[in-house]
Amino acid sequence: MTNIRRAVLAGLAAALVSACMTTPEATIPPRVEPLALETFFAGHTVGEGRFESGIAGVERTFTVKTTGTWDGRTLTLREDFVFSDGARDSKTWRFTRQKDGSYRGTRGDVVGVADVWQDGETVRLSYLAEVIGKAGRKRTLTFEDVLVPQSASVVVNKAVVSKYGFPVGTVEVVFRKR
Repeated sequence: MTNIRRAVLAGLAAALVSACMTTPEATIPPRVEPLALETFFAGHTVGEGRFESGIAGVERTFTVKTTGTWDGRTLTLREDFVFSDGARDSKTWRFTRQKDGSYRGTRGDVVGVADVWQDGETVRLSYLAEVIGKAGRKRTLTFEDVLVPQSASVVVNKAVVSKYGFPVGTVEVVFRKR
């Protein structure tokens, strides 16, 4: 192998490794109020989303309807999913507000607790979740989400899904208040 080929391959490998360590970008339109989970997700929202994994060869679109209730300390958020292949799933988040303004999130498939915090106008989540793969095998994946307000009635959720620090997929959901 020539030195030029080695240099090109080394450059590509470095670019791939640095790309693996990125988190979702937060692109915020001008003059948007900071996202408050308990305000936006109280009541009903509808999301249109898509999960993609080039590594696993998977692309799934879905609709998610949420119903949220806020009791002054905890946002309980039920998510009802319908996937393009007809599969259905339901999950319930419980986001408990902490004294410092952050949240602790729990959900049936989340390992431990999700860390949730305000980052300017956006809200970020970091958590491990158990996911059932194509062959029915359970895998623990890391999710790094950023929820970005687009307006008072629209929030975009972008997530990078990784395993052992390497990205294996992405999720994007556009939530609209009803």
